[in-house]
Amino acid sequence: MICSSTASRLVILRLALTGCLAGAAFVALMASPMGAAAIAASLSGADAINVDTRLGQSVLKEGRTQRVFLHIGIKGRSSQRERERTPVNVALVIDRSGSMKGDKIIKARAAAKMAIDRLTASDAASVIVFDDRIDTLVSARRVHDHSYFKGRIDGVYTRGRTAIFAAVEAAARELRKFRKSGHPNRIILMSDGQANVGPRRAFEFADLGRRLGSDGITVSTIGLGEGYNEDLMAQLASASDGNHAFARTADDLLRIFNGEFDDVLSVSAQDIEVIIETRAGVRPMRTLGRSGEITGNRTTIRLNQVYGTSETSLQLELQVASDIAVGEIELASVTIHFTSPDGTRHTLRTNVSGRFSSADDEVRASIDPKVMEPILELQARARYEKVIRMRDKGRIKDAKALLQLNAQKLDAGQRLYGVKSKRLRSLSKKSRAQAASIADRSKWNATRKQMREDQSNRQGAAIKY
Repeated sequence: MICSSTASRLVILRLALTGCLAGAAFVALMASPMGAAAIAASLSGADAINVDTRLGQSVLKEGRTQRVFLHIGIKGRSSQRERERTPVNVALVIDRSGSMKGDKIIKARAAAKMAIDRLTASDAASVIVFDDRIDTLVSARRVHDHSYFKGRIDGVYTRGRTAIFAAVEAAARELRKFRKSGHPNRIILMSDGQANVGPRRAFEFADLGRRLGSDGITVSTIGLGEGYNEDLMAQLASASDGNHAFARTADDLLRIFNGEFDDVLSVSAQDIEVIIETRAGVRPMRTLGRSGEITGNRTTIRLNQVYGTSETSLQLELQVASDIAVGEIELASVTIHFTSPDGTRHTLRTNVSGRFSSADDEVRASIDPKVMEPILELQARARYEKVIRMRDKGRIKDAKALLQLNAQKLDAGQRLYGVKSKRLRSLSKKSRAQAASIADRSKWNATRKQMREDQSNRQGAAIKY
């Protein structure tokens, strides 16, 4: 059963997938007055996936060609009981190069041991250490003996240079020994240095991330201190659908590792494919925050995983032609294919409708702050990219002006769309502080890393893109 949305009711329906033919889910859908269509499906009885589709405004201007954002939010419903969570397959990759000596390597060992303590005998783990040489400290195995893992980690000492690329490839080989459909496969890399052995350019690491991502492997990266290459680390994480964090001090490692494992242990579905098909007269223009394939009226967006601790937010900008802008019509259909923790493939389907009005007040009143909040953040992230390029080229005045504009647009956008967001207020505050200090060479290195972090998905974030 597939139901079109109406603009008068909101219902969230939970649909058990257990026993569905070929793993397909039949979805009943109704829409809220804000144009929201919410779907929930229980997975294997204990787990579930929630999908929320809505337009940036549920009422559009009658008889006018216009653009509107389509938001698709996906969140897993993780089990509250530890024994029922999905088993995970994790490779810890620890930089032991000479620059890690002292407090850095001490805290890195502590963070890795803390991570091992959060795993059970159902999980698989491996530990790889690197400098200019790669050593598999613990080959991939079930975590039956925590003391064995921790004893090996305690023996890590610093030496040599930094071969990051080869270390990540070695970790991927270990993960493949226990890779299973529906289970998370995660590399967690922490390093304080530049890649100075083997491949060392950011685009090479982005290519590596894409290859691993297509193989179901996600890489999360933690850069420690101000000596690492944030472009390389951020692109490796982003290309594989992982997280990136800037650990300003060694003390930050425990907090970041905890957030990372909160994510890893809450993965609820994997290998997600979102397909949006628009009707005649509705043209998909671009995706925001995540790349998508647009061919004619069909847009495809792929994700490695979704979490129970955060919502993954997808945005597609649509252009609606004036000749169809009348009454209430179906604008698009959304189909979501995903793999549940038991390895079963499932499908959810729903439709998205819009209504048209000649009343400007009614159009303005229908703006949905939940949709516009991520749009404002993604626009701010795009400005950060321009600021970094300007500052790298010595265009300090231009970079400062754009940071000031970024803060102004974040503030104005929140007022205009009725958005109340601590995250956006924080970004606005950061932009003003960065504008004030951007000419200071001694601060730019740390500021640049903070900007890369703010452009990336972070461990434990409530919203991911």
